[in-house]
Amino acid sequence: MSITGRLKLAFLGMIIVPQLVLVLLLFLTWPIIGGSIDLRNTYEVNRERELELTSLTGEVRYALREHPERLEDDDYLQELIERYGQWESAIRVEQGGRLIGESPWLAGLEVPEVPEVPEVMASSEETMKHDGKHYYVLRIAETNGGDTSITLLLKYETLPFYLQPLIMLIFLVSIAATLFILAYLVSGSLTRPLGKLRRAAEHIEAGHLDYQLEPMKNHEIGQVRDAFENMRLRLKESIDQSVQVEHNRKELISNISHDLKTPITAIKGYVEGLLDGVANTEEMQLKYIQTIYKKATEMDVLINELFLYSKLDLNEEPYELRTFNLVSYLEDYLEECRYDIEKTSVRLTVDIPTNASLPVFADGEKLSRVLSNILDNSLKYMKRMPDEVDKQIEVSLREEQGMAVIGIRDSGPGIDEEALPHIFDRFYRAEQSRNSALGGSGLGLAIVKRIVEGHGGQVDARSRPGEGSLILLRLPLVQENNTASITDERGG
Repeated sequence: MSITGRLKLAFLGMIIVPQLVLVLLLFLTWPIIGGSIDLRNTYEVNRERELELTSLTGEVRYALREHPERLEDDDYLQELIERYGQWESAIRVEQGGRLIGESPWLAGLEVPEVPEVPEVMASSEETMKHDGKHYYVLRIAETNGGDTSITLLLKYETLPFYLQPLIMLIFLVSIAATLFILAYLVSGSLTRPLGKLRRAAEHIEAGHLDYQLEPMKNHEIGQVRDAFENMRLRLKESIDQSVQVEHNRKELISNISHDLKTPITAIKGYVEGLLDGVANTEEMQLKYIQTIYKKATEMDVLINELFLYSKLDLNEEPYELRTFNLVSYLEDYLEECRYDIEKTSVRLTVDIPTNASLPVFADGEKLSRVLSNILDNSLKYMKRMPDEVDKQIEVSLREEQGMAVIGIRDSGPGIDEEALPHIFDRFYRAEQSRNSALGGSGLGLAIVKRIVEGHGGQVDARSRPGEGSLILLRLPLVQENNTASITDERGG
């Protein structure tokens, strides 16, 4: 039941129940209040009736035993009827199955058959109720062989009079206890969950965002608890994200500072060498200038890649999307870079379905950046390998479940299992060093991931040390009515 329903029910109960108790109390006590019943007199009357009926019944028993002929006297019988009637009781006299006389209101009334009760006013198992009054049913028969029998209906109170006020008091106390329990249950069902909410709010105020409220019943406070718990989770997630963003910002600044400091230090050193006259020959001066140019170029590449990654990370880099055949695009791209790859003593093999059509909706320039970053990364690490080792890059293309899958496999040194999940993180290098011995900015594969995911695709890497690496690019193929939705999402 909802809290609103509980409050309404409790409110009605607290209004109606006391009124009902008051009405009932007035009903029960009105005869006393109105003066129609005198408590003391009533008790005396009941006591007197009991004594008189006992005496009268003893007299009848004596007459039946010693002078049964008196019961045939109409005057005496009428006197007995009147005396019993005075105490709201009745008598019936029979002889040989023939009715001699009875109280008027017994006429036609069926009285249960009972055995003779030897003691006057003794408790009888047989009782009867007539016109709302209770009677003992007693039977007295002649003991000297006669056939006269007397049936008596003796009025009695079902409850001793002195117990009636006590029962009324118990009844009123029960009503009061019911109201108290009802109020306690209703208030408890409100205060307990509210107390839990208060304690949870205090924990959150103290910064303990891991404090979790236990589930509550599906009522208004339960709904508040659910909303409170959702708020806590969102707040915790927001703070965790803020902490992570701050950590990433510090890490980014540290990485940028380190990667920029290295070429700047080298440039500064070579410039000082030129200024100090260390390079005193034309050949040395040219070498110094070439080195300065190389380091400046490394800085330019780093800054460009950092700028591109930042725009991709903030979704501010525009995409020039168009539909084209990935098969012919990949064939043309690989043909253009084949010479640059093979002059590094690396063999390029291609496994592409000729004359096939795999239409994709993509930015060709961004896709070229993806491929060049992956190929440059493979060439960079294979450059460290001995010349006698067979160095190879294999590029494949296939269709799989509505996706175009580009595979780029190399025969390089491979990647450790611990490093593999992190190679697409920014500024991550598999050898975990911050030197530039191999070149590169540490952003190449991170840019690959951003661009591929920006096309609605996925990127994955598989590798084992000594067995080379495989990079898989999955791009969605153009389906019917799909081009318009991609155009709306990336906006050209």
